[in-house]
Amino acid sequence: MNAPASPTPAIAMLRLLGGYQIAQALFVAARAGLADQLLDGPRPLAELAAVTGLRPDPLARIVHALAGEDVFALDADTGLVRLGPLGRTLASGVPESVRNIALMWMDSHYRAFGELWGTAETGRPAAELAYGEPFFDWVGEDPARVGAFTAAMTDFARAIRHHALDAVELDGARTVVDIGGADGAVLAVLAQRDPHLRGTVFDLPHVVAAAPDVLRAHGVDDRITTAGGDFFVEVPPAEDYLACFILHDWSDEKAGHILANVHRAATAPDARLTLVETVLDQGAAPEVASLLDLTMLGMLTGRERSATDWRDLLAASGFRLDRIRTTQGPMCVIEATRLP
Repeated sequence: MNAPASPTPAIAMLRLLGGYQIAQALFVAARAGLADQLLDGPRPLAELAAVTGLRPDPLARIVHALAGEDVFALDADTGLVRLGPLGRTLASGVPESVRNIALMWMDSHYRAFGELWGTAETGRPAAELAYGEPFFDWVGEDPARVGAFTAAMTDFARAIRHHALDAVELDGARTVVDIGGADGAVLAVLAQRDPHLRGTVFDLPHVVAAAPDVLRAHGVDDRITTAGGDFFVEVPPAEDYLACFILHDWSDEKAGHILANVHRAATAPDARLTLVETVLDQGAAPEVASLLDLTMLGMLTGRERSATDWRDLLAASGFRLDRIRTTQGPMCVIEATRLP
């Protein structure tokens, strides 16, 4: 049997151009909870339509399109729909779930990226052009948006940071502040792993409000506290610091301001700083780093950085880059030491 011919460049490009349609189809599937309905096994399409409140014909066509992306599988003879290899990622509560990312990105990022031409012309983030204000300001105005963003970042942590968290070494750490720690999920996991670890989850007051419940659920609320504030103003004093996927959100100037506040607040002259970030010229999934860099271009003022970029950024704020540790995923662990 002859092997299938490779698509022509024009066909390959049409597939890329149709990416926005697939993204919206994934949003419909995520919002309807289709994957949740299929976790226990295949179900008839008509039954799925009834339980989700969607019309059978549009649902069938959406499922058919996503079957080509390995999300679902549809048996044309029986009408049964089952999960494809990627389907579980759109289910709620499973370890590999990215459902909250699908919901948040389509609600907030999709509209913003319609202004990407304006970003290319002006240098202003597309989100700012779309919403009339910086993205995080827009998110913070609505508690529902804050909740959606926090849930998406929790999914993100599970999806691409878990390999990096396994590689984070806080052995011998004294007190640790997790800068921009959101709902505390990262520090909670690290504290479960190390029964001697004590620290603080630090983020904006309306964001860190979700952390006590998470810390309590992980059984570490007796060792990990919370603090609300603005890391552009000051950060809590500590002997060691952690920042997971925070500095990439900001320009070199603003990221440097955060680092300067850490340098100033540190109570140990040789305080350790651990970053979990992508490194453009290192890591196991460079295509993910490139995609995230495009996300930063459209949504914020930040960027993904190379090893040299990280070294220069840290040095400018009084830190020595000690090493960059790659992981099995797209994230790297960047270890630095405060210089006197």
